[in-house]
Amino acid sequence: MAAVAEAAAEGAEVVAVEAMEHIGGNAVWSTGYLAFVDSEMQREQGITDDVETFVADARAMVEEARDRFGVEWDEELVRLFARESAETYRILTGRGVRFSRFIPRPRQHTVDRMAAVEDSWMLGRAFRPDFDLPAVTTLFETVADRLVTEDGRVTGVLAHGLADGQRYALHARRGVVLATGGYQSNPELRRRYQPEFVARAPYLGVDTCRGDGHLMGQAVGGDLVNMTFVPPLVIVSSSVVEDAIAVNAAGERFHDEAGPYEERVERLHEQPGRRAWYVVDEEVAREKAGLIGQMPEPPVQADTLDALADAIGVPAAALTRTVEGWNAFLATDAEQDPEFGRVVLPPRRRRCATAPFTAVPMVEGVNFCCGGFRVTTDLQVVDVFGTPISGLFAAGDCVGGLNPVSDLGGVHICGGLTLGRLAGRAAARGVDDRAHHGTVLHAGMPSMLDTKIALVHLDTPRS
Repeated sequence: MAAVAEAAAEGAEVVAVEAMEHIGGNAVWSTGYLAFVDSEMQREQGITDDVETFVADARAMVEEARDRFGVEWDEELVRLFARESAETYRILTGRGVRFSRFIPRPRQHTVDRMAAVEDSWMLGRAFRPDFDLPAVTTLFETVADRLVTEDGRVTGVLAHGLADGQRYALHARRGVVLATGGYQSNPELRRRYQPEFVARAPYLGVDTCRGDGHLMGQAVGGDLVNMTFVPPLVIVSSSVVEDAIAVNAAGERFHDEAGPYEERVERLHEQPGRRAWYVVDEEVAREKAGLIGQMPEPPVQADTLDALADAIGVPAAALTRTVEGWNAFLATDAEQDPEFGRVVLPPRRRRCATAPFTAVPMVEGVNFCCGGFRVTTDLQVVDVFGTPISGLFAAGDCVGGLNPVSDLGGVHICGGLTLGRLAGRAAARGVDDRAHHGTVLHAGMPSMLDTKIALVHLDTPRS
């Protein structure tokens, strides 16, 4: 969305290849948390933030991840994101996107910078007008199959329509931007980089994140990094977690439900049989029925806490005591849960008090991945020797250098919008990829080629 909008604003003629029937991908189905650095929203609330603070937080996250994954982060790309993210906030709010509050994550973001979108579908609606511009043609329910190259330069895309099988040969005079999302919904591809049992873990999200962009870019020489970095997590929307507590087989809370993703998984592993449940009341279950319905195992509902305890096999007295203790805490002015240090609390501190009550099993799986291409600071894909591939750009989860810091929270969506904007601009203006040095490349010289961009958003299963 951001790449199309920016390329069109630069005067380029754009063809967008979209696998789904609407724009937005996982972003519009998500909770909608975005992290901005030194944004107007932060300044309005007296929050001081800057690039160096964000980079320090990102570095700490990378160092933690090194013990579990092979990690290569691109510090210059992280800095680029931090510098440009406030402009992304300005653009989004200018397009009508509203942010309701900051979500505190003090162990990841040392200052409040992760903002919650009032409605994640605002992200799709904000960019809809750009797809109605004369310079933009959107091919919905269309899948790209191959990149076309001529003399070492990417010059187009071969694609086909899902409904009618119509074939397309799209010529891109300036460049192709891969904005296809990740590869988390493709266990066959993940199995190349993960053990079998991990690659088969459940996934929450749209089924078009199949890594086709990764494969097409790799086929023309793109260098992929961080492909083993598919962090496990407990599959649940952050919006549900805000209102839920989690209980184990003893009917007791056992961790900070909204804490770091990896800690949630570790605490779940410590429970007998790795079994535990999120518990919410009727108000939350009704309000967030769609998000709860996406979780891997079906919810259990009962008219009373005693009946719910019996249904999930936990001691009734313990479950009642746990819920009452949580409600008692919410009735105070304390900003931090005294048991586990939780600071992400239900909106308006609403209690778990309205029958019937719902329990949803906690299941380990994946939600996003971090692997993608090495790119220049113009988001141009580079090959294994560090040489830019002419005419090929990437953004979002097709970029490997930023996503290793995504466990901070809010980086996947905001990173996609921020780097997508820069990729669309670079592709529209053209870059002189012959001027580079080393493996960290800085290119930005205008090209004399005509402006036409093919933006590819795909990853749909093929026949």
